[in-house]
Amino acid sequence: MSSEVIYINEKSDIPLFGVDFIGVIDRGTNIVELKPLTLCNLKCRYCFVSAGDYKTNFIVSSDYLIATLENTIQIKGNYDIEIHIAPYGEILLYSELFILLEKLWEIDGIERISMQSNGLMLNKKTIKKLENANLTQINISLNTLSPSKASYLCACKEYDMDRLLANIDLLLDSNINVLLAPVWFPRENDEDIEEIIKLVVNKRREGYSEKKIQLGIQKYLIYRTGRKLKKIRPKSWDYFYTQLTKLEKKYDIKLKLGPNDFGIHKREKTMPLNLKKNEIVDLKIVSNGRWKHECIGKIDPNIGIKVLLKKPMIYSPELLGKKIKARIIKANFKNNILTAIFPF
Repeated sequence: MSSEVIYINEKSDIPLFGVDFIGVIDRGTNIVELKPLTLCNLKCRYCFVSAGDYKTNFIVSSDYLIATLENTIQIKGNYDIEIHIAPYGEILLYSELFILLEKLWEIDGIERISMQSNGLMLNKKTIKKLENANLTQINISLNTLSPSKASYLCACKEYDMDRLLANIDLLLDSNINVLLAPVWFPRENDEDIEEIIKLVVNKRREGYSEKKIQLGIQKYLIYRTGRKLKKIRPKSWDYFYTQLTKLEKKYDIKLKLGPNDFGIHKREKTMPLNLKKNEIVDLKIVSNGRWKHECIGKIDPNIGIKVLLKKPMIYSPELLGKKIKARIIKANFKNNILTAIFPF
C-alpha cells in the first residue's frame, strides 16, 4: 500500500510532545524515548500499532529531535540519561539514524543509547556502523526460531532466520549489547519461547555475560487500533508471571525483569500536563494523521495532541490550520500522551 510521507522539522508547526507515534516520549524517568519515523518493512499480524499499513507516514528531522531533546535533558538533569529509540516502525529505515546517533552523543548527560528493531535489515556493514556509532544496546523482536512460524507471525513470504541469527552472533562479538524481546502468544509459540530461552542460556554458557545478551519476554496485549492474531487471547498478568516463574526454575534464568534490571529510576518530568479526561481543549489542526479518521492538533508551541475524527468524518485539507474545540478522551500523565475526539 502506497502512502503519503510527511517530513517533520522545526518549520512544520508540529510539536514533538504529546503525540504517541512521533517525537519525544517522557515517562518521568531517566529514559527518554524517541520516535523518529512510522515506516516499517513488515506488517506483523500482532502489531499493536498496525505499523506498515498507514495511509500517511511520518519522518522526523534529526535536528528537530535533538533540539527538543536538549531542552528535555536540561529539565531532567544532565546525568545518567538513556535514550531509547523506539519508533512505531523499523528504525533501520530511518536515513538519518547515524546522524542522530552522532548528535545524541554530543549531548552532556547521555550515557546509554538503545534502539528497537526487528533485525531483518541488519548486515555486517550496518552492524559495524552501529558499533562505530557507539550504540549501547539493540532490542530485537524474535518470537520464534522457526522460519515458517516467523513468516506467519510477521506476514511475510520469507523470513531469513539463519541470516538473523548470524547477525545476532555478529552483534554479540561487537561492543553492542543484545536484548531478545519475544512476545509470548499463548498456545501459539509456547515451545518457541522455551527454544529462545535455551538459545540465551547456551550463549551465556559460551561466555557471553548476562549484560551482553538479555532476554525480555513480553506479554501479548490487544489494542483497539492494533492487529490481532486469530483465536489467540491474552492471559492475565498473574498467569503470565506464574508461567515465567516456572520457566525461571526450569532453566535457572531470570525472566521477570523490572526497572532495576534496566537502571530505570524516577526523574523530573519535562512537561507535566494539567489536562484531564473529558476536558474541552482549544487546539489548531496542524497535520493529517496516520489514518483517514485521525489528525494532529497543537495545543501550544510545545504540546501536540492526537485528534480522532468521529466517524463518518474524515480528514480533508480544509481542516489544516483550523482552530477547534475537542474533548480529551485520553490524558496519559505517565507518558505525556494526549488524545482527543472531534466533533464531540
